[in-house]
Amino acid sequence: MKLSDWAKKQGISYRTAWNQFRSGKLPVPARQLPTGTIIVDEIINETKAVIYARVSSSDQKKDLDGQIARCLSFANAQGIAVSATVS
Repeated sequence: MKLSDWAKKQGISYRTAWNQFRSGKLPVPARQLPTGTIIVDEIINETKAVIYARVSSSDQKKDLDGQIARCLSFANAQGIAVSATVS
């Protein structure tokens, strides 16, 4: 993505982003093309989580499935990939 688009997405001015690039303090990898255009290689963070649920006694074991379901729905709403569940 172009530096100007990246700056707009981050909520900073193009000039601030350009100054950070020139001083080597831009928080993401970027490179300048022979035409002068600065391309930012945006890092995509893939967030994964493990869901852990427990109950205090065996007679509450039926509540465990409800806990896991609520945690899964919350993670899905936040865009977090769940890699495993532990109960």
